[in-house]
Amino acid sequence: MSGYVSTLRWKIVTLLIAPITFVMTLDRAAMTVAAPTVQKEFGLSLVQMSVILTVYFWTYALGQVPAGRLAERVGSRKVLFGTSILWSTMMIVTPLGGTFNWLFGCRALLGGAQSADWSSGVLALKRWFPRSERATGNAFLLGGLYLGPIVSAPLTAWMIIHYGWHSVFYGFGALGVVLGIAWGIGYRDNPAKHPYIKPEEAAYIAAGQVDEQRVKKGAFLKCFRMPRFWIFGVQYFLLVLIQSFYTTWLPTYLMKARGLSLQAMGIYASLPWVAVFLAVFLAGIVCDRILKKTQSVWLARAPVAMTGFVISAIALIAASRATTMPFVIAYLCLSFAAVGFVQVVVWSAAQDLGREYTGVMSGWTNLWGAASNVAGPVTVALIVKLTGNWSSALFVIAVAAGCGAVLWLFLHPEKPLLPGATQEIPVSFSTPDGARPA
Repeated sequence: MSGYVSTLRWKIVTLLIAPITFVMTLDRAAMTVAAPTVQKEFGLSLVQMSVILTVYFWTYALGQVPAGRLAERVGSRKVLFGTSILWSTMMIVTPLGGTFNWLFGCRALLGGAQSADWSSGVLALKRWFPRSERATGNAFLLGGLYLGPIVSAPLTAWMIIHYGWHSVFYGFGALGVVLGIAWGIGYRDNPAKHPYIKPEEAAYIAAGQVDEQRVKKGAFLKCFRMPRFWIFGVQYFLLVLIQSFYTTWLPTYLMKARGLSLQAMGIYASLPWVAVFLAVFLAGIVCDRILKKTQSVWLARAPVAMTGFVISAIALIAASRATTMPFVIAYLCLSFAAVGFVQVVVWSAAQDLGREYTGVMSGWTNLWGAASNVAGPVTVALIVKLTGNWSSALFVIAVAAGCGAVLWLFLHPEKPLLPGATQEIPVSFSTPDGARPA
């Protein structure tokens, strides 16, 4: 990052925003990995255990839009500080009770509190990064999200084996408390008011923002009457349909459809996650360079998203038809990497479209993603049951991806949802002293 006037904004995203999201993914996955041990220790039925696992996703989904709106009204600093402490506390106290009701309540509160993480993080990135750098900034946030699945399962399993399942919740919870306190101390909603920011960097960030004027109270409700608001949610639903295959069914697919052993599956199933983790950083660089070169928000968003959807679809179909394992994994990695490109664009476009309502826009988008995480695995299971093969399921997901690409023709991220509420100012790619950031 040499060449920037100061690196405080990059320290904010790499040392505060991304780590909190990473720990959130660890907390989310902890119960999934520990479920067999917890179920056996407390004598829970399979139905009870499934309810404990799924209640998280319901409260997480329901809290998305309210949490986003709250972050807009009181700031990401207060919201994420309070909610991170709350969800970390829920992790710590989870092992203290051994009843179904106790575990149900802890998981419900965990999901509700963590619903604030993503919208607060996206809003914080919008405020701290000029538009010309937001795609790269969002890549760091997504990197924290995608690093979780790579680390969570082996780390959690190792801790359970050596120290017991209680240690997982105590350890992850304590880490969350530390990061929450660090967030409260180290973050400010207004970059210019941060005690350690240099005036040059504050000016550079401000120059790359838009002039957001105050609008009437409740004006954000108008978003729900706008077609693009709904189209944006639907395209994200379709994107997460692809991602949900990797989060839920990939291990099963590799073992049942491709005949891999448990040991081999563990190695191969992690490779697409490594691919998407690396892809989001490349996508951030590509999108920001397109924006700097063309000064066109549309060119830096829509074509990249459409290309990502199409490549993901084609690669998924190719994976289903491949006959050798190296090609199967290569195509699966390519498909998921393309998803990473679309993800970077989605959250950059959410900031472009939402402007002063980025929190609501992020929460709304993530709500559709949560719904897709529920619908996607069920859809795949039904298709496989009806057709007797996995290729049909992958083909349907690929068709959904194609539909997602088409929807981007109607989104126009260069135009805010509430155009009367904001006034665009030229995107500045130079620092106040005239030096171009590297």
